[in-house]
Amino acid sequence: MSLRDAKTPSSPDRRPDESEATTDGTATVAAWKFHVVVLKHHRSVYRMSLALLRDEYLAEDVTQEAFVRYWQKGAGVARPKEWLHSVARNCCLDRLRKADRVVGDERVQTLVSGDEHDPAWQYQQDELSLKLRRLIDALPEPQRSLIVLFDVQGMNGAECARILDINVNQVRVYLHRARRQLRLALENSP
Repeated sequence: MSLRDAKTPSSPDRRPDESEATTDGTATVAAWKFHVVVLKHHRSVYRMSLALLRDEYLAEDVTQEAFVRYWQKGAGVARPKEWLHSVARNCCLDRLRKADRVVGDERVQTLVSGDEHDPAWQYQQDELSLKLRRLIDALPEPQRSLIVLFDVQGMNGAECARILDINVNQVRVYLHRARRQLRLALENSP
């Protein structure tokens, strides 16, 4: 069962009733606050998980696991976005280590412009995307996660630093190294 399938207080067909709330209504308030966090961050946590795992079902499981842990943690999380991304990333890395598998395919957006209706151009873009995916997958872990978080997800350096539990200067260094390595590999590939 995914988060989308779960009956939450915000389901359009149901409103929270008094049996769900304590005498002061804190259970209902907590459920609504949790639902707001899910609405705000579910898509980005899922996209990051999908980018790391390259498997829709595993990404959905990891996303759900991150939100379950958030629910269990309660109100003790100061920055939900960073906390959720950090938990999801760690879950992804654990699953990759356990499965001992190579990260597979996902279409990588390219910034090269051209005629989308031209088959030759489209073929070049597909080849470039495939090559770039393989190169990103070959990066060492902090660099790979940074490319996904910063360049694909569009997060800023401070958010990436909190998610990866490193300082902002390290983010800059790792990102510079990753981009340089990708650039060199692309230039040297046939």
